[in-house]
Amino acid sequence: MKVVVLGGNGFVGRNVVGVLKNAGIEVDILSRKTCNFDLQFLGTNGYHDRVLREADYVVNCAANVGSLNYVTDKAAEVIHTNSTMILNLYYILRRLQSSAVVINPIANCAFPGHLTVYKESDFWNGEVHESVLSYGSTRRLLIGVAKCYEIQHGVRSINYYVPNMYGEYDSTNPNKAHALNALIFKSIRARILGENITVWGTGNPIREWLYAKDFGEVILETIKRGTETFLEPINIGQHCGISIRELLSIIGNNFSNKIDVVYDATKQDGASEKVMDDKKFKLRFPNFKFTNFDDGIKNTIKYYKTLINGSGDVNN
Repeated sequence: MKVVVLGGNGFVGRNVVGVLKNAGIEVDILSRKTCNFDLQFLGTNGYHDRVLREADYVVNCAANVGSLNYVTDKAAEVIHTNSTMILNLYYILRRLQSSAVVINPIANCAFPGHLTVYKESDFWNGEVHESVLSYGSTRRLLIGVAKCYEIQHGVRSINYYVPNMYGEYDSTNPNKAHALNALIFKSIRARILGENITVWGTGNPIREWLYAKDFGEVILETIKRGTETFLEPINIGQHCGISIRELLSIIGNNFSNKIDVVYDATKQDGASEKVMDDKKFKLRFPNFKFTNFDDGIKNTIKYYKTLINGSGDVNN
């Protein structure tokens, strides 16, 4: 079994690679950092071609994404680069006549913005929220491109709708880090510097969170079981949401010193609620165990503290 992880040096990709390697699966990473593999361009070399031809699965973690502010300020860049990468990936696989199955995480920002509970059957029943138009639109494009390449060229894909992810290996740049990771990093820095923390928005939006290593475990289980039962997109969901204010309280419980939180209500909140319906996931993965939320937060804090001061002690 050979698996290629695109963007394997990024946040989600590194977590997927770690899970698969720990399970003894042969993993190749294709990324700009390791081998000059840039999906914004169609050019490949002999190494890229060989890896993709020999792959059984291609886990597509390549994306240009960041905070809510980032995907708004860089809206044209985000929609252009991500659309280009999607189209180029499937074109390259078709050109190489690769038999690999593509596994795509589809961020739940692609669901209609008016929904509070995201059911798979409602995916196309409305427009994405304006605050995530640039990135959410490309996740919808990804679904369409995958289906069209299957119809004409037989390129198979497995698509998972995923909530906001958190965990180790994300950026330390709050503008590029995923939302919960950015909150954790800000909280650590604020305590070290003795400062307050400013959070954009009211803190009231409710989100569902997925520990990135758990996504890797879903990928592992998918590969072990084969593709026959994964013919339509499903949520990787727990049907469990929590507000930003509650998150900050949980994060704060890992520190002895408290800080004040200032909510900047002049900044947009985004959609008021994002919770994933979990009925189909439970049917397909009845025995799957998600990481306890407190444990996931604690592990992420340890990671960021190690980056900042070389200490894994979350109680400082």
